Amino acid sequence: MRGLRAWVCAVAIVALVVVTGGPGTAPLPAHAEIPPHLGYGINVRLEDNIDPLVEPLGFGWVKLWEEYDVAPPAQRLPYKVLYAIDCNGMPADLDQWGDHVEAIARTGLGVVEAYEIGNEPNAERFWGNAPPDPDQYVQVLQVAYERIKAVDPAATVVSAGLAPVGRIEGTCGEWQSNDCSAMDEREYARQMFLLGAGDYFDVFGYHPYGFAYAPETDPHSVSNGFAFRGTEVMYGLLEQLGLGLKPIWATEFNWLRRWTEDGGMPSSCRSGYEADFGWMEVTEETQRAYLVDAFQYADENWPWMGAMFVWNLDWHNYHTWDCEASRYFSVRKDNGTDHGAPALVYDALAEMEKRPGSFGPRLAVEPPAIDFLADVDEPGVLTGTVVPLNAGYRVFTWTASVAVGMQVTGTGTVGTQVTPTLAITTGLQGTPLTVTVDSTGYTTGTFIGIITVTATTTDVLDAPQTLPVMLRVVPEVYRVYLPVGLRSAP
Repeated sequence: MRGLRAWVCAVAIVALVVVTGGPGTAPLPAHAEIPPHLGYGINVRLEDNIDPLVEPLGFGWVKLWEEYDVAPPAQRLPYKVLYAIDCNGMPADLDQWGDHVEAIARTGLGVVEAYEIGNEPNAERFWGNAPPDPDQYVQVLQVAYERIKAVDPAATVVSAGLAPVGRIEGTCGEWQSNDCSAMDEREYARQMFLLGAGDYFDVFGYHPYGFAYAPETDPHSVSNGFAFRGTEVMYGLLEQLGLGLKPIWATEFNWLRRWTEDGGMPSSCRSGYEADFGWMEVTEETQRAYLVDAFQYADENWPWMGAMFVWNLDWHNYHTWDCEASRYFSVRKDNGTDHGAPALVYDALAEMEKRPGSFGPRLAVEPPAIDFLADVDEPGVLTGTVVPLNAGYRVFTWTASVAVGMQVTGTGTVGTQVTPTLAITTGLQGTPLTVTVDSTGYTTGTFIGIITVTATTTDVLDAPQTLPVMLRVVPEVYRVYLPVGLRSAP
């Protein structure tokens, strides 16, 4: 016999409740305009190039890299700063590396808004030439997060922007979709989330390069999902694993300009370059149009997108990488001068309409309502929990207070009230708030109470929040036994 079938009964509590009246809900508008929310930024190799080359763009963010021997700025810049902390592979001594991260955070205190921890760790090239390993990366991320937050609780920690490497076949070590040289970015992210990475980043980093396709291209319509809108798939993973309040930042993105439009390339580079990059090249005019359209698409369609950093400002004359694509992603062209000449995309970005968003805290409350159910013949104290969360950036504290409610019946409302009791009335974002209601003395019906949660910190978006607390008192709560089939092992 291949196996035995056993049936057990699971108990489900089902209330047969008819609510013939209740608080009304206004219908949502057919189309709600997304408020300004983007950060406009660009990757910068040399800090000296910021003043002459970033200012004309009208961008509010710059990304600087430890990799290029750039320390955090010595003084406050007229831009918000994302600082990329170098982590090329698993540190030999995590605690010692943590000391290094902490020192960076101390130097950056007051001048750096955000830190990105590593770069494209799902590719062997950027993981110390070792096979990509999401478990190792989560360990690194945890150390960096805890060290940075100990120094600067308001700093934003961004997980390393993952490289869009496509659908990888094979298994490397314990990791599927991993051929030891790269790991599918979707599976890498999923494993990160399952390993608890969501506790150690404020923002999920991703590199939504557009490859050869227009920014509006559906990622399901092209090979490997190689499209700018592949970002939507990554956000879907965040939502599926309970991280939907975490924003995404595009810490690198662009379209690759044809090298021939920049006047040349060392002959020794050409065959290898064409094999690796030729399929994704676009004209200079197309690069200009696609990059501007990408900002517009994200502004209009992605409320969860935060800062977006063009790759790049000034790798146009970084001759260490003469055979790399970076110089043709640059918004400047090499003309023998330090600053180069503007590509068409440079002037287009400067002229582009921008709707910069707030990068302050944003209050969210989960769940958005509490619904208690009580049997009229079995009164007692009912308990629920809500959590005031920060769906934005930095840090805030909150206060909570109780307003009165009223009974809702089929004939209208009467003045009977339910007043929830709060275990605490103030806390730091993420601190749970326990709410209790005593159903003793209530007749059958639906009773409403209101909790108001507001922020004591200034400049917090979406504050205050009102939280309905509903007490449903019913004649009887019925217990229904539902069969559940379990198959034993053979």
